[in-house]
Amino acid sequence: MPFSSDMQEDRLPDVGLSILTWKSPKTLERTLRSLAPVSDLFAELKVVCQEGDPEEMDIARKFGFDPVPTKTNLGIQEGLAHCAECLESERVLIVESDNMFVEKDNARDLLKRAFILFDQHEMTAFQLSMRPTHLTDRFLRYWQPDDPLRKNLRGHVWPRAARMRVHGSLALPDTTANGNRFIRKLEDELYLTRSDCISWSNRPFLTRRSFFLGTLMTFARRNPGKKRVNGMPDLEHPINCPANRYWWCGLKAKVGVTYPGLFEHDRLERPEDDEKTAL
Repeated sequence: MPFSSDMQEDRLPDVGLSILTWKSPKTLERTLRSLAPVSDLFAELKVVCQEGDPEEMDIARKFGFDPVPTKTNLGIQEGLAHCAECLESERVLIVESDNMFVEKDNARDLLKRAFILFDQHEMTAFQLSMRPTHLTDRFLRYWQPDDPLRKNLRGHVWPRAARMRVHGSLALPDTTANGNRFIRKLEDELYLTRSDCISWSNRPFLTRRSFFLGTLMTFARRNPGKKRVNGMPDLEHPINCPANRYWWCGLKAKVGVTYPGLFEHDRLERPEDDEKTAL
């Protein structure tokens, strides 16, 4: 169904927006500036300022966001959880501060349509980050770059692994029109798939607060896996690691995808005590 920029915004569902930051004021300011053209679409605006950085709290207020300080660095997983906890809205959009909203003419309309389609199709999550516009090696490991889609030998031997990489076919122009039973095109740049066809991603996601805090976080905390970032879990590893991915895949939950995407990823600076600084 085509959409119009004249669509009445008072029909939009209530969505709370929460940003996670940790001592990266330049990056935060750039991200909040990028969100200024769409900030009025949200029922709540929060920034979780880890370690209560005063400069970041001032930047949040400057752009109309309520700062939510924490005494310590909660890490990625618990920081994202706190982003949801500080909102009252059931629908929440959670963004790490190094993800900027894209500048393109239809970006605002796409975001509005994502809100509506999220409800219409009873999705569990809607992934809004930029995705590769080329066929990746991970996709080509299991699939032939053809329309309609065909598995290669490795894909037939490991069908579950192949299914988890099938979302890479979005880079094929006609993939949803020619026999791709794993991905459904809803509207231009907006697609529907399932959790056994795409990994969990911390990059900007729309979800339900009750699912995120009650279901996803409960599993992640009970099944932490081995990987840590700055000594703390990052959420993606507990959900996607080989020992645990059966759970996310087994949900077969409806997941929305924007392609090529609505949020770019880039960071201007890192705290000195961030282990990624040395990378």
